[in-house]
Amino acid sequence: MRFFWSHPKPQQTPSCTPPSPFLFPVPPRTGLCAGTPSPPVFALLRASGEQAALGPTGGRLRLGPIEMENPYKEPPKKCVLCGIKVDYKNVQLLSQFVSPYTGRIYGRHLTGLCNKKQKEISKTIKRAQVLGFMPVMFKNTSFLTDPKICNVKY
Repeated sequence: MRFFWSHPKPQQTPSCTPPSPFLFPVPPRTGLCAGTPSPPVFALLRASGEQAALGPTGGRLRLGPIEMENPYKEPPKKCVLCGIKVDYKNVQLLSQFVSPYTGRIYGRHLTGLCNKKQKEISKTIKRAQVLGFMPVMFKNTSFLTDPKICNVKY
């Protein structure tokens, strides 16, 4: 008994071409659309000796993703006081970093300052308090309406 899978398949001859999925003949692609420059352009470039005219891929189409920066990346946080000289006599600036209720200096996580400027602000506020330019236990009432530098809600 012979089964249909035991019969050898008929061999296709290499001269057969597969049928075209198009109803009309399509010309072969040439030029930059096919991925290589057309022969006259390539000959002109070779004669002139310029390779950079085709770009970084040498005239081929790029198949991978295009390298670019992340457009959704947030800009890095900058210190508000970097580049500003802090003076103990500038009480209005120093009072922005002091709590209006307790007179305590806000921490770095609230002020958003870098480590260097936070230490400098703390030293300067203490110096202004010792020399009598700033009150110790509360914030000066004339500075309560100033705009907030820190992201503190009070």
